[in-house]
Amino acid sequence: MSQENWAKNDYQIALNFIAEQEDEASRDPILVTDKNATVILPSGLPLYGAGFYGIFMLAPIILFMFIIVYFTFIILDAQSLKIQTQILISGGGLFFLLGLTKVLKLVTSSRDLFPRKYFTVLGPQGISAHYSAWHFPAHSKTAIKWEEIRSTRVYSSFFLPGFLAGFLKTSFVEITSKEGTILKIPFYAKTEQTPSISQKILDLIHQKM
Repeated sequence: MSQENWAKNDYQIALNFIAEQEDEASRDPILVTDKNATVILPSGLPLYGAGFYGIFMLAPIILFMFIIVYFTFIILDAQSLKIQTQILISGGGLFFLLGLTKVLKLVTSSRDLFPRKYFTVLGPQGISAHYSAWHFPAHSKTAIKWEEIRSTRVYSSFFLPGFLAGFLKTSFVEITSKEGTILKIPFYAKTEQTPSISQKILDLIHQKM
């Protein structure tokens, strides 16, 4: 089976399993299917599919968030305003930004509007990542066979979807193939939980290699 075919097959197996086991998926980001495939969901991140109605509901929230951030920077840079005024207005902007973040999480919690479509699959032949181009412009759909893996690493970096959820940094498990192909597994967790989650993901990968 070609690389493209086995990756698509693993994705479909994972997609069907998630649809049937939504309760389990909401509790645990690592799901083991009955067809020798393990699903790693982007824990803590609002990475979901969205239809027209979902986008229609989400767009104004994200727009207001960017407007608040934009005007906050303008106010902080304004020389004509007193420091007290800048702090007061910026604090109000931050308050509204946090409120919109809560609303964003509430809206995206509806699986009817925002189904789980983006995740990583550890299949019999290799590992495949299935994300949108706006998540990873250069690595949205990537597949690497187990015997082709050269190295793995864990790091934290800015990630726009994470920022929209109120996180300045998102953790990644990055896999590099012998040919230089890069596959990224994003997740967010509290600082004290990050090492255990990343190690669990690495252990699953190393077991397959």
